[in-house]
Amino acid sequence: MSAGPAGPASSPMPPPESLPRRVVLTGFMGAGKSTVGRLLAERLRWPLLDIDSLITAEHGLSVARIFAHHGEEHFRRLEAETVARVLDPMHQDPAYEHNHAIVALGGGAIETEDVRDLLFGEATSAPGTVTIFLTAPLPELLARCNAAPQTTQTTCDEADEETAVRPLLTAPEPPEDRLARRLPHYRRAHLTVDTSGVPPAEVVGRIMDWLSGTESDAGHSRQPAAL
Repeated sequence: MSAGPAGPASSPMPPPESLPRRVVLTGFMGAGKSTVGRLLAERLRWPLLDIDSLITAEHGLSVARIFAHHGEEHFRRLEAETVARVLDPMHQDPAYEHNHAIVALGGGAIETEDVRDLLFGEATSAPGTVTIFLTAPLPELLARCNAAPQTTQTTCDEADEETAVRPLLTAPEPPEDRLARRLPHYRRAHLTVDTSGVPPAEVVGRIMDWLSGTESDAGHSRQPAAL
């Protein structure tokens, strides 16, 4: 998803009352969740709540250090708690009580059942929340993550998503296996956007076009779509 100039103007800004309360971005590492999230937040003039960044700020440790010192299971527990405080009105942290927000999940958050319940559960999903799966072929995702840190505009997310903060890049489990395990969960998203070779600004435009047609009623059943 190489950086590039914005394409033609997309659909007009939808009225706030027609938009979801939370737009959640998910996908494997390198999908561009932080990059697209930042641009989408700027476009909508909403705050961006990046779950990895919130965990780092709260605990004073990078994701890589949490993995190294406490293990993945501990990190997933912190991650699920943070997601709940952002999405679940019953457990919401006052710091995150925004009328609207873009939420960027870590790539593995979808593996935790409590997180999936908040995103997709018939009786447990957070009201007014839609989930968008950013996808691309695995070789492209890994190439984005391995892009040289000094590159001014990478095809992945920028400094916060470089190899140094991606502990699973060096994990024993092959990325192919990890992605295969997550794919069934990613595919439950309300919208899937193929980012392969697509500039981030164009990805945002496609999401904006789709959001213009979504319903604000939290009880409305959205059929999965792909762009």
